[in-house]
Amino acid sequence: MMSLKEIIRRDETMRQIEKNYIKFSHYDLVEKFELVNRSLFAINLGLCGFDPRVAYDILKLERAGYWKILLSYKSRGKELLYLLPERYANIISDLDIALINSGIRKYKIIRTIRKCDETRLWYDHKSYTWDLEIFV
Repeated sequence: MMSLKEIIRRDETMRQIEKNYIKFSHYDLVEKFELVNRSLFAINLGLCGFDPRVAYDILKLERAGYWKILLSYKSRGKELLYLLPERYANIISDLDIALINSGIRKYKIIRTIRKCDETRLWYDHKSYTWDLEIFV
């Protein structure tokens, strides 16, 4: 079993890999999100309007800054925007954005629940955290 210090060091290494490698890699967007979700620390999803375990169609992505991406989705007949957390925005390349916006690839996004254990630290005194998953 790894010590907490080793686990944290591994998580920091993973963050560097996300910024420098995963973004421009051959990985599909689904695989990229899975890699981010393996993180030891929970990611603050901010003002996430996604209902848990409900799939939303991604209509388009728009880069709003170097590490900021606005995700457009439809909920209850309205088109809404969501600012992706930085850890997720880090891994999305311009090619991924172009594929989604052109309609070549259709993705859905879902907010999932993840139980805390030795692979995910507790956050805000809760035994679960939230992740975002993308699927075709």
